[in-house]
Amino acid sequence: MKKTALIYSSLTGNTKKIGDAIFEIIPGDKSIYSIEEAKELSFEEYDRIIVGFWVDKGHADSRVKKLINRLKNKEIAFFGTLGAEPDSDHGRKVYTKVSELCSKNNNLIGGFLSLGKVSDKLVEMMKKFPLNLIHPLTPERKARIEKASTHPDENDLNDAKNYFISILN
Repeated sequence: MKKTALIYSSLTGNTKKIGDAIFEIIPGDKSIYSIEEAKELSFEEYDRIIVGFWVDKGHADSRVKKLINRLKNKEIAFFGTLGAEPDSDHGRKVYTKVSELCSKNNNLIGGFLSLGKVSDKLVEMMKKFPLNLIHPLTPERKARIEKASTHPDENDLNDAKNYFISILN
């Protein structure tokens, strides 16, 4: 049986919520760490690493990218939360970028993205952006943010669990 570490970075609590749900279904010897707790870990004792992140500028947040770059020859999977639909163009681009990063030095076994609440701080910043910038608070974006505000919900948590059950067994 493989020994698994789940490490998550969470800005609004979304990623932690999904990480906790996934952790419940991981078989065998397992540990869970926040990104802060994982800073000093060597990961030598772990066969499998599951990393969780919030999406920042179309990629995993910088602390998770740094962590992934430290990992070598591990079985790796990821999960992430974003303020857009996972099957949108943006979601697919994020999935591709993180998959490429995870595959660089490790064996990627899968990845899962979920809709998640956008941080209040980012929403306030968007209100100040001029309309020609990359993330102005347009009516469409405002509707997307409002929809995301109730996620991850129970369906998202169950989808994450079911996905990870399928790739870990």
